[in-house]
Amino acid sequence: MIKGLHHAGLSVANLEAAMAFYQSAQAFELISRFAVPDRTDLRVMMGVANSQCEIALLRGPTGFLELFEFAFPTPSHGRPNVFEAGLRHICIQAVDGNQLYDDLVSAGAKSHARPSGLGTGNLYCYVRDPEDNILELEGLPYAEGVESPPWFAHVALVTPDIKRLSDFYAEVTGAPVHASGHFGPNRKYDVVAGLDDIVFDGAWVKAGPLTLEFWQYHQPPTLSKPKADASGLGWSHFALEVDDLDADYHRLMAAGVAFHSPPMSNGAVRFVYGRDPDGNVFELLQVLPGHEHLSLDWVSGKDLPAQIDQLVAHYYRSRNNTGVGG
Repeated sequence: MIKGLHHAGLSVANLEAAMAFYQSAQAFELISRFAVPDRTDLRVMMGVANSQCEIALLRGPTGFLELFEFAFPTPSHGRPNVFEAGLRHICIQAVDGNQLYDDLVSAGAKSHARPSGLGTGNLYCYVRDPEDNILELEGLPYAEGVESPPWFAHVALVTPDIKRLSDFYAEVTGAPVHASGHFGPNRKYDVVAGLDDIVFDGAWVKAGPLTLEFWQYHQPPTLSKPKADASGLGWSHFALEVDDLDADYHRLMAAGVAFHSPPMSNGAVRFVYGRDPDGNVFELLQVLPGHEHLSLDWVSGKDLPAQIDQLVAHYYRSRNNTGVGG
């Protein structure tokens, strides 16, 4: 069974600088740092030409961030755009979105606009970390009283075929597409994206307490791209924690999901890398006994997403009862 979205993986050019940035605003804390050798089985599993890298595992209130510095990274193809296919951003939420924005900008984030509203009750903005990777920041003012550092909320995949990709991850997670919509043109969306006249579709699938988010842009269009390379700089993959890796591996193999190799162990977790229909890399992992601190069961805010969902529902009930529009 899928327990939930465990971590997002980010390949960086400067591990020390990335660790400092992502520990700012108290969003994540370092819990492990280790080296990975260049080895045939690891190259096959990760789908890379050379697996030698250093990894820093950071933990936040609701999940983890895995930073990689490869010895021989695949060159990047320039500054990523929000509408380009691939694992495009992660979302960090906080009660005070303006404070989160200010803290990350002070730590080196770049931005084209401050947080602004879209009629949902949240404040939204996109920023870029010091290596130009995209982060979505969300402020939840209706969650006043929630006491937590900023928390990891979702990963976003941009795709040329939103139905195909969201249906795929519904199969992987065992959870349905629980919401979808068509958006734009609207100046409010343009401000957040930093583009003009955008039009796009969205869909959402729950991955345990957290969420997988999907976007397909029509203006400008999201185009297909080559298979992702986990050693390429940028958001490289994401992982789902499971309670029985062999069962989910065989279930998905039977459904036609492509995996790089059979599961393997590093002593702390058993894991396997696979590909979705767009060529993005995803991982399934199972935490081994004696390493429970690496599990979603042990994160400090494991009940926070459910609490936020209740506050969202209350916010919309209150708004509907008072006749307030979006």
